[in-house]
Amino acid sequence: MREVAIGPNDAGQRLDRFLRKLLPSATLGHVFKLLRKGNVKLNGRKSKPDVRLTEGDKVTLFLSPERMGDLATGRARQAAPRNRSRKALTFLYRDDHVLAVDKPPFLVVQPGGDPTEATLEDLVRESIGPVEGLTFRPSLAHRLDRGTSGVILMGISAPGLRGLTQAFREQTVTKTYLALVEGVPREPQFTVDAPLLRASAGEGQAARVRVSHHPDALAARTEVSLLAASPDGRYSLVQARPKSGRTHQIRVHLRSKNLPIVGDGAYGRPQVNRLVKDGAGLWRTFLHAARIQLRHPVEPEQRLDVRSPLPDDLLRALKWAKVPRAAVSSSEGDS
Repeated sequence: MREVAIGPNDAGQRLDRFLRKLLPSATLGHVFKLLRKGNVKLNGRKSKPDVRLTEGDKVTLFLSPERMGDLATGRARQAAPRNRSRKALTFLYRDDHVLAVDKPPFLVVQPGGDPTEATLEDLVRESIGPVEGLTFRPSLAHRLDRGTSGVILMGISAPGLRGLTQAFREQTVTKTYLALVEGVPREPQFTVDAPLLRASAGEGQAARVRVSHHPDALAARTEVSLLAASPDGRYSLVQARPKSGRTHQIRVHLRSKNLPIVGDGAYGRPQVNRLVKDGAGLWRTFLHAARIQLRHPVEPEQRLDVRSPLPDDLLRALKWAKVPRAAVSSSEGDS
């Protein structure tokens, strides 16, 4: 027999989902069977799977130590080890509920095709160590592409993660990106309001998203401001604020206005990408998540304003393009 007490990071979830996390090798059908036969009780009584747990609840599992061990660790034994030693992380903000990480480029944020590749989530979890709770794991509230650097938020408590997820879902988060683009916008400030559609399985994989008025396309809007341009008008630094969270939104919207981002292998111009690679050593898309502003997900009277400085590789590219660096400082002071 094992009795577990429900703390704040385990509260709020359904009993069956809690058990699936606590016993990762148990199928959902197995969990239902344990509840139905009384092998698992909530506060001393048989319970339905969809009951929501509250802080202070007691969950009792009437299982032998051997059976408990099999159900609790079976899936974990199958997980492939990850190479986590290659990246050092910088934390921009941390409290009991929220962690803001300065994501370096070329680091995936969550597990993908290669089970041995280090991920941002893995590295953060190792860095901050164990958190309170039996089933909760610190998790990302949103995503950045592999090649994009800058601010990314994680919930390091269950209330923090729920609040962050809700804020992104309700679009109450202000995200500010910096991008070096080919060409100069016709207007200093403009909005791209154009729906986006993912490519179907049979289409090319390079440009996976496009502007489309197909019925399946999703609404997307991006506010863009010109910060500075090179003297010859070949390049400009722009600030982009997406008002929706679609895949590749900023990249596709800027390309639709004939302002492809420098270094973008999917939506940029190959000849310009080769020039910046040879001239400035830039091997990625010049897109940086410079700032995130929102109300604190647990303490709404507090506002969070987290900023990430432009990395060295992007500063070199800015210098190569002859775009005034002072524009970066002015954007950082913008409200």
